[in-house]
Amino acid sequence: MKKIAALILALCLSIAAFSALAEDEIGFYTDEHPEAVAYVSTWVAEDGYWRIEVYDEDSGLKLMIVHTLGDNKEDIWEYSALLDDNQVLAAMPFGLHYQQDTVSGEWLEKYYEDGEADFTLNDSGKLVWTDKKEDAGKGLEFLKIGNFFGGRWMKDDIEVCFYDWYDDEYDIRLYQRGPNEEILKDAIAKGKYDAATDTITATVEFENEEPFDVTFSYDSNNNVVWSGNGEEKAMTYSMITAD
Repeated sequence: MKKIAALILALCLSIAAFSALAEDEIGFYTDEHPEAVAYVSTWVAEDGYWRIEVYDEDSGLKLMIVHTLGDNKEDIWEYSALLDDNQVLAAMPFGLHYQQDTVSGEWLEKYYEDGEADFTLNDSGKLVWTDKKEDAGKGLEFLKIGNFFGGRWMKDDIEVCFYDWYDDEYDIRLYQRGPNEEILKDAIAKGKYDAATDTITATVEFENEEPFDVTFSYDSNNNVVWSGNGEEKAMTYSMITAD
């Protein structure tokens, strides 16, 4: 019990110290600290097998680091971060680190003891991650690619699933679903990402149908927009799990 009490006390003192530092030297929001906008993007290393997503929420800057592993697994780190006077994103201690099954979505391993981390831009404009606990980011330089198109999006009966990004291409799966969410037909496509326009273009070919080109983009509400085959429609995030 004494060890647990000591650990809790140390944790509280660390959080208090970090909070005091935040009040004096560190800012949360990009509207208050526009220099932080340079960090807000998706960054990739090693052809997309490593990815860092930096985004601005109501509660401040957040980071998610994803390392794609074999056997349908991903190693994931999540941090809240603050911009300090040296223009460094300083991640709060006790960030979340877990491993996830990409098929089932189940957490395979989780813990809350990841410690501190810094994120900086080097002279080449790439993002460098300094993990002060495990040094997991050693030797990695992350390239900015704009928005990351990920997850599952749906409009009417068409569901689009964006998988991982490698070598400027996305693996994309498309489903046409019936009234009870059964899959009526599906297609697999390779999407070419254009950083200049922050869009993806892919050729879709459902079985027994003529192929057609589709361009995917983001609207002002951060919904994916499908443009192609004579249609333009905003898709919403889909909670359906494809078979």
